[in-house]
Amino acid sequence: MKLRIKLIAPGALLLLCAFAPTFAQPSGDAVKESQRLTRVAQVAEQQNRYDDAIKAYQTIAVIAKGSPRIAAAALLNAGNIYMSLAKFDSAAAAYRDSLALDSNSAAAQNNLGEALGELKQYPRALEAFQRAVALDGGLVKARYNMGVTYDRLGQLKYAEFIYKILIRDHPDFPLAYDGMAVTLSKSGRGREAIPFHQKAISLNPKDPSFYYNFAVSYMVLGEVKQAQEQQQKLRTLDPAMAEHLGSVIARHQR
Repeated sequence: MKLRIKLIAPGALLLLCAFAPTFAQPSGDAVKESQRLTRVAQVAEQQNRYDDAIKAYQTIAVIAKGSPRIAAAALLNAGNIYMSLAKFDSAAAAYRDSLALDSNSAAAQNNLGEALGELKQYPRALEAFQRAVALDGGLVKARYNMGVTYDRLGQLKYAEFIYKILIRDHPDFPLAYDGMAVTLSKSGRGREAIPFHQKAISLNPKDPSFYYNFAVSYMVLGEVKQAQEQQQKLRTLDPAMAEHLGSVIARHQR
């Protein structure tokens, strides 16, 4: 039985940010062309023309070389598209290129960690998340991703500690409760996990993975009927996931 714990996917496209005073200023023509190409890339992505969007961002990185922050933001956006296409090696390369231009980007560090996590390079992913948190302690998803990565490394006590602090500092963040529940269940403390599952669902009742994980914790406890109840709730949100859960429950009953 596999509990589903997830990395937070990179968010929406970043707008090209204003350059910091410490960087050289690009020409006005380069800024205008970068802004135009940003719009081109965004439209291309909306139309599912992902290769065109990536090429536009890569072009920005070239023409805006006089402003590392603008070029870095473009490469970050390209990396996010690669992530959405499950091209994780390409995403990691784009994020590294972005960080070479702007090493203080917590978002790029976090997203690099996510790409490395998808590539199952967990120790390197953890390092990236730690750097992201060091750069921006308020970047909640990086702290959460640290917990996920400790879990994947089998270091459940560290994962539990991360989630405990995250819940303390951000009591309305549902993924922290789900992560804590998954960790407790994997640690053989399924009964302790139940209130955390319930809290996660109460904060975000539309996340199907929360019901899936709750059902698995019930199966660990041998409470199949309660697991089936979670499956029924899941069916209205994600029928395919509910069907998969049903097969897991059936195997568990054999």
